[in-house]
Amino acid sequence: MTTYTPLRMMAEDENDLQVIAACLQDALVPLSGMEYEQETGNFHLVANRFCWECAPEILEGDSFYKRVPTGLIIHYVTDIKKKDLGLHNKHELVNLLTIHDHDENCIHLIFSGGAEIRLTVDKISCHLKDVDEPYHTPNKPCHGGK
Repeated sequence: MTTYTPLRMMAEDENDLQVIAACLQDALVPLSGMEYEQETGNFHLVANRFCWECAPEILEGDSFYKRVPTGLIIHYVTDIKKKDLGLHNKHELVNLLTIHDHDENCIHLIFSGGAEIRLTVDKISCHLKDVDEPYHTPNKPCHGGK
């Protein structure tokens, strides 16, 4: 059995951001769990992070994985653009596939189905923190193939 250790990370450059992106791959994000505070320049995201770092547990012959509520704050945001992201149903969950900053001064949050949030930033500065205890799930994300 793998012992869970809460994550607490910060990113200040592209390499750091890629580590956070790997940890948040396949996080389930409620639309109500995203907020941009223009006056502070902070973008907040609350997600149910899949714990890729934990091996599955076998309970009564079935494999169970872990997810954990996680918070992400991206600082120094000056603008936000959304693509193919319907915000009408605040209870809808979207699947965060990755985060990247291939464009200068932009951080892209890429969701399944082609949805995206592009954050224009003055610089890369963000913090990730697991905010509660993990819970079991029988579902492991799958990206086609085997």
